[in-house]
Amino acid sequence: MSTDLIITGKYGVLNSQKLLNATSNNINNVNTEGYVRKETQTYTSCVDWGVGATYTRRVYDKYVQRQLFVDNGIASYYNAFGLGMKTTDSVLSDADMSIAKAASSFFDELSTAANTPTSSASRNNAKSKLENLVLRINSATESMVDSLKDTNSKITDDIDDINSYSYAICKINAQIRSLSLSDNSVNNEIYMQMLDERDRLIGELSNLASVNVKEQQDGCLAVYMDQGMLLANGDTYATLSSEANQFDNTKTDVYMHYNGLNGPSNQNTGKVKLSNNQIGGSLGGYLNSTDQIRNSMRELGKLTVALADALNVQNKAGFTLEDIAGDNLLNIPSVWGTSNQSGINDNSILATFNEGQGSKVQGYDFQVSFVDGELNVYRVEEGKGKVNITADLPAGAVSEAGGKTYINLSEYGITLTMNKDLTTLKNDGTIFLVQPTMMIGSLVSSNVSKPEDFAFASAVRTRTASDNYGNATISLSRCTNTGATYGVSVDPTTKHPVFNAGAPTQIQIDNAGNYLIKDSAGNLLGRAPASCNGVNVLANAVTYDATAGAFTTTPMRDYGYDVSVNGTVKDNDKFYIEINTGGQADNSNGNALIALRNKTIVRTTGSEQVTTFNDGYANLLAKVGSDVSAASANYEAAVAKQEQTQKLYDSSAGVNLDEEAANLLMFQQSYSACSKIIEASQTVFNALLNAM
Repeated sequence: MSTDLIITGKYGVLNSQKLLNATSNNINNVNTEGYVRKETQTYTSCVDWGVGATYTRRVYDKYVQRQLFVDNGIASYYNAFGLGMKTTDSVLSDADMSIAKAASSFFDELSTAANTPTSSASRNNAKSKLENLVLRINSATESMVDSLKDTNSKITDDIDDINSYSYAICKINAQIRSLSLSDNSVNNEIYMQMLDERDRLIGELSNLASVNVKEQQDGCLAVYMDQGMLLANGDTYATLSSEANQFDNTKTDVYMHYNGLNGPSNQNTGKVKLSNNQIGGSLGGYLNSTDQIRNSMRELGKLTVALADALNVQNKAGFTLEDIAGDNLLNIPSVWGTSNQSGINDNSILATFNEGQGSKVQGYDFQVSFVDGELNVYRVEEGKGKVNITADLPAGAVSEAGGKTYINLSEYGITLTMNKDLTTLKNDGTIFLVQPTMMIGSLVSSNVSKPEDFAFASAVRTRTASDNYGNATISLSRCTNTGATYGVSVDPTTKHPVFNAGAPTQIQIDNAGNYLIKDSAGNLLGRAPASCNGVNVLANAVTYDATAGAFTTTPMRDYGYDVSVNGTVKDNDKFYIEINTGGQADNSNGNALIALRNKTIVRTTGSEQVTTFNDGYANLLAKVGSDVSAASANYEAAVAKQEQTQKLYDSSAGVNLDEEAANLLMFQQSYSACSKIIEASQTVFNALLNAM
């Protein structure tokens, strides 16, 4: 009898000791990262003196754990995206560095200078404000480039961490499988620690990339990216690598290949390029933020080109305080692109902005391909792929001259130039990419070297004949363009504006009240109907066909200027358009420059809408601000969901000190009670000995 008591007490003490060990282990690891609460379960047995086998297990809900991995990736994605965009948002919206504010200050000072066109002091103030505007644009673009560099560094760091975790998960998977297959996993503390560590590694990895986990029959966990790309199992692990994009060194491309833990991988060993949307987590967030930063740079570049082109064209429509034709106020350089061939001179592409077409420029890149032996031109939009626009090119858009190939993308305000003839290009399989607007904000510069360079005086002026019978007077309603294709061009020697042959210079009223338009030689060019009431006469006129001796229905072409006749006209009244010689005190072209502030000169990318510069900049700010705000809101929502899932997970896997303290007391009492059984059996045994 006493022997039975001793054995019963012995098994009870040993069982209580295991229970105490598990509870003590939980208490000791309450602050250990990745630790999962352990629980020892005891099974009753009549054969083994009331105590059967014991089994220590990890207490957690694997489905909640998998959801936690997903929540980690979502929260990390939005956090990284917001961090990546933060600098761009700050630069563009900063009140002290506001480009819109600088543009408004320039136009304010330009207005003051135009009201006193002969004042050098006012002109100098306008010059300083223009230089400040250019500096703001340069600085904003360069700050975004710096932001790209910083974010690309974070991308590289994340890739290194992913590779480290993928290898570690693969390695520990193999160790877990080895123990599992050897039947040494039951009640094995080392085995359970490895399970904890594997879950911790997957949890860390889930912050860097969105992952899905699948349990395999051999005890390994196969970890996949959200889009199905394997990251690690028990034999294979993925290695990511980052490379600068072939055509854009500000863009990081991510590639994946596989390695075997004990030799070559049985997976495809080729290098696979991953799209940003395949990755998720902080790495995906950083990658997508760089796309948006580059798009912001393109939009700012588009705004810059539109404003610069409008200012240049208008300034060249007047003449300066030095009585010479106006020149560009801002330098808009051509932009080099890249190709899949080496050598900048022979295998590169140059994008030149077409003068007078700044309002057509959009925030697109362009790819020109000759891979299939045929010319293909693509419009490329960051993050959205490319669209073949070859069929949309107008007749004559592609031309050759001097061994070079030209593609005039007039719909987008640029011309592409390649330093090879078309036949050679078609045969060598070259692919070109050019990004006209992305870096132009850092390249544009002021061309105003002195205050006198502002061309406030119009190139032409008007005069009403003194012997007219009517009381009407003529006024200049527009003078916006000069050049060989317009009515006025600049004499290359004197730098003075001169009429081109056939330019409209006089208007005569016929007996029906119509406005007959003639050149300086008296040749009839066109006629505007009396019904136009003298408003924008040239724009309302139809062309005269001298051969047929009749007026056509074809509108007169744009001569770069227009006039209006105000008042009552009489038969044979005459009005004249003249070169504005000696008119330095005139400010009509200065007023036209000022009017650009409210003129629609910026085209919305992907739309036919044209807005003002300030509205275009406001749209850019709104887009960036909306992206950052959405990322912040989504991050807050994702963190709330993550915390909710974490609490649910911790409710089973986390250590509750109150619960463990209660268990500790209970198991201590059980241990003491079992010890009393042994003590009682000893008393009985001694009593039996004494009785004998």
